Amino acid sequence: MSKRIVLVGAGHAHLHILKNIGALVRLGAEVTVVAQDDFWYSGMATGMLGGLFPPEADHVNVSALVNGTGATLHRGTMIELDRSAREVVLEGGRRIGFDLLSLNLGSVPPPLPGMGQSVYAVKPVRSLVELRQRIEEYWRGADTDPLRVAVVGGGVTGIEIAANLRALSDRHGHCMDITVYSRSEPLRRIPRGAAAALLRHLRTANIDVRWPVAVTSIKECGVLLDGGTPQDCDIIINATGLMPPDLTARLGLPVDGDGALIVDRFLRSAGDTSVFAVGDCVAFDGRSLPRAGVYAVRQAPILFANLAAALSGTPPIPFVPQRRFLAIIGLGHRSAVMIRGPVWFKGPPALWLKRWIDQRFVDGYRRGSKTTHHSALNQISP
Repeated sequence: MSKRIVLVGAGHAHLHILKNIGALVRLGAEVTVVAQDDFWYSGMATGMLGGLFPPEADHVNVSALVNGTGATLHRGTMIELDRSAREVVLEGGRRIGFDLLSLNLGSVPPPLPGMGQSVYAVKPVRSLVELRQRIEEYWRGADTDPLRVAVVGGGVTGIEIAANLRALSDRHGHCMDITVYSRSEPLRRIPRGAAAALLRHLRTANIDVRWPVAVTSIKECGVLLDGGTPQDCDIIINATGLMPPDLTARLGLPVDGDGALIVDRFLRSAGDTSVFAVGDCVAFDGRSLPRAGVYAVRQAPILFANLAAALSGTPPIPFVPQRRFLAIIGLGHRSAVMIRGPVWFKGPPALWLKRWIDQRFVDGYRRGSKTTHHSALNQISP
């Protein structure tokens, strides 16, 4: 009898599975993919926001990956797991049975109190696409007043967002007042020299970084800071960190204090070995990993191998997370900061490398893509 594999989510780790679904089908699997949206690559999201390339360059069509493989794609959102019936429940009531289940549910920022339509979160990435569209529509209108933007969060993501917003405004020749609000010292988790270089870049770009200050509430015309001080703004960006989505806590599977699904070293749920989970939504072997796409990318071939092992009855293989990874923070204007452990570098070569890595990754999941590594390099602004 064939085994039913259900993949929920189309994130970094599941992309590899989608590209290789045919191999699972040949092993006797009946594969179903549940994805509300296509794949938007977080590594290119800030550059897209900064206008370095159009939104479609940051996108992989999931339907194109699944079509012709023998798998089935359902556009929808998982809302529940019925473990007794071995079924995934989707919004609207559809139920999909499984023998093996893999969850790639991603992450979201913690909600800001009083969030409204003027707030854009850094995830899902589509939110940043919508943000860029809103900004460019504003500039096409008759209003010439500067857009006032508040970036809430002084971590790497918040700083990168702010720098690329300035790049977007410079590219279009429009004014934008950008302020970053941070509860504590900005960029305290990266080398101090790299943090100082990034903050100098923001000062040069006329971006205000305020700390320590907390945004305690979102109002119709801006934000309230600690102490009740109002600050008017037109757009608010939530870059306060990442956490698993609320769904993880409703699945009846073991989670840690942050709501992350606890998985063993084979990426199987601590409460059910027929359920796998990967990416930002998991706590690996009882501990949290940084919520960075590089871990999901490296989990992908291990997940694929262990799904195949479950089909064929062979032993699974463990995932061994790397201790350090290369992080490149794009700054929009022909520069980036590259960090690996205590070592860092700022300059155009870092952006050159980032664009090459990102373009190669996305092209690897586009059927019929003819873009080579050289053409990716040629897209970098001179």
